[in-house]
Amino acid sequence: MPTGKITIKSHDGKSIVNCYKVLASSVMYKARNDEPKYWLIGINSGALWGEKSTVLGWYADEENIKKEMDEIADAINKGIPVYELKYAVKVKNKMRRVKIDED
Repeated sequence: MPTGKITIKSHDGKSIVNCYKVLASSVMYKARNDEPKYWLIGINSGALWGEKSTVLGWYADEENIKKEMDEIADAINKGIPVYELKYAVKVKNKMRRVKIDED
């Protein structure tokens, strides 16, 4: 039975978020060739001071983040309680920038 929520583990494995909303967005800066261009954000609570969000994953292109969103929506509609990211790229932090980790 669909609940409208889904649990997703973040790209770095440091957060497990019970999301009621998932947003796809382009990054806030002009991404270079070796940087992800999109990020997936999970919203897990609304509060007096606004919503609490967590970056779930980073994406090299729009096609992959759209596929991820479609599969998350499908899982929510089917009542699947847990979703594992499939299209996120591995990243590493370098000098205040997020770089795609090719290793």
